[in-house]
Amino acid sequence: MFRYSNLISRYVKNVKNNSVRPISFRSIKKIWSIYFGKTSPGGKPPYDHICQIGDPVLRIIAEPIDLKTIETEEFQKGLDHMYEVMKKYDTIGLAAPQIGFSWRVFAIEITEKYLKEVERNTRIICAMEAQPLIYFVNPKLTVIDSTELVFQEMCASINSFQADVPRAKEIEIKALDRFGNPFTWRARNWLARVAQHENDHLCGVLYTDRMLPLSFEYCFWKNYNQNDGRVA
Repeated sequence: MFRYSNLISRYVKNVKNNSVRPISFRSIKKIWSIYFGKTSPGGKPPYDHICQIGDPVLRIIAEPIDLKTIETEEFQKGLDHMYEVMKKYDTIGLAAPQIGFSWRVFAIEITEKYLKEVERNTRIICAMEAQPLIYFVNPKLTVIDSTELVFQEMCASINSFQADVPRAKEIEIKALDRFGNPFTWRARNWLARVAQHENDHLCGVLYTDRMLPLSFEYCFWKNYNQNDGRVA
């Protein structure tokens, strides 16, 4: 884990400058050698788990990645590690800060198998659709249709809680893919919601900052009561 004092100092500096400096190849290589070397100490990012609310890394404005860094083996391994954690926790999206790295990167993958496990009426109401694995490096999100749609959201960084969150109906993202190629991506409805949720992580924003406060709840409160304060 990054030292809290270092993270807070960087956050304050970013806010003052209202800008961030791209992460260099040297920075990535140093991080990788420290945290992925054979003698790497435990408890250091990139984590095999997902950071939880309260960890300062989730409140930092993530740093953009320069093109030379994208081409490195170290950075590509970082993206692969993100995907491994996504699969481990069965999430449909993950941002780099959630595994402890303040990189301006997130990934989304929504499989047909996942959609089949969602209740049919929910799929129809939310206009859910599949999305092959896609990485967004240095994304710039623009709202196309600002009509607000409200639906429940969960987050692996706020484990076992959910709330109703308003999101824009349609968005467009300009970003680089994992190999540094620029692309433009548009999404509506539920897929746009997923992208907005993940993009927020790169800005130090969690869904609790946007939620309808009275809708915030523990997902298993009924089980908790039925089992005398235990989650079965």
